[in-house]
Amino acid sequence: MNKATFYDLSSSTSIITFSEADAATFLQGQVTCDVLALSQAGSSLGALCNPKGRVISTFQLCKVDNSYLMLLPKNLCDTVIKHLTKFKFRSKVNIQDSSDQYIIFGCAADLPGEVEQTFASIVDISIAQTPSLTISIYPAKSLQLIQLNTHINIEEKIESWQQILTNACYPELCNATSELFIPQMLNLDYLNGISFKKGCYTGQEIVARMHYKGSVKRRLVCYKTTQQYQPGNDIHQLNVDSSIGTILSSHTNDNTNFYGLAVVKVDTITKSPLILNDNNKIFIQPAEYVLD
Repeated sequence: MNKATFYDLSSSTSIITFSEADAATFLQGQVTCDVLALSQAGSSLGALCNPKGRVISTFQLCKVDNSYLMLLPKNLCDTVIKHLTKFKFRSKVNIQDSSDQYIIFGCAADLPGEVEQTFASIVDISIAQTPSLTISIYPAKSLQLIQLNTHINIEEKIESWQQILTNACYPELCNATSELFIPQMLNLDYLNGISFKKGCYTGQEIVARMHYKGSVKRRLVCYKTTQQYQPGNDIHQLNVDSSIGTILSSHTNDNTNFYGLAVVKVDTITKSPLILNDNNKIFIQPAEYVLD
């Protein structure tokens, strides 16, 4: 029987815990998803925005008992805690980096019955609306038992997982791309990461205005190229003065072909491949979920 591959995300993902009486209402006033609508052990993609509606970080938010767990890129964990702490005022909410209390695994296939029967995860999160693509959270004490299980292969290198997220067109930010995009540019409206029915939250006016009165002129796509570009780099098409987009992520398996996500002008998506100002070609693939 084939083993299930668990991608160990401990090196790339952190968990922030929100607890105490006002945790839910505090988060409801800060993030794009509807926190109060989360069911027990339920989860939602969301974003934390600055007052200008620019995304500081995307995340997955889960409800566990009376607390909320926020999964987000590790390099943005301290930034998010510092930002949210400024808004606590008199709210009864405890904000804590609890990463050491949990283990986080990504999986891109249905689990064998032997695995599901042996280990009970705290939460299973479906990624990019793909049921077989999940992130599972386990108590830290379960690590040794999972490592010893003969039906599981633990992969500590995350390059393959990054490729999986790229193929799913699933957005994650880093320090270089934080506060560059509004949520719709990251396709969060198509990934159910924005509630347009909840009340106000930081940045909500800009996000709602684009939804009801504007149009999204840039969207998240996958790309492939033979030249490496760094997250945050602007993309310039040959003989076009203004930038046509921004690199969100970049990774490679062979140092020859580079893959990743980029936010590009909508009117360039159907013109792939594009010739850039360095004479390199970039091939663009729109997300499988339908865009405008």
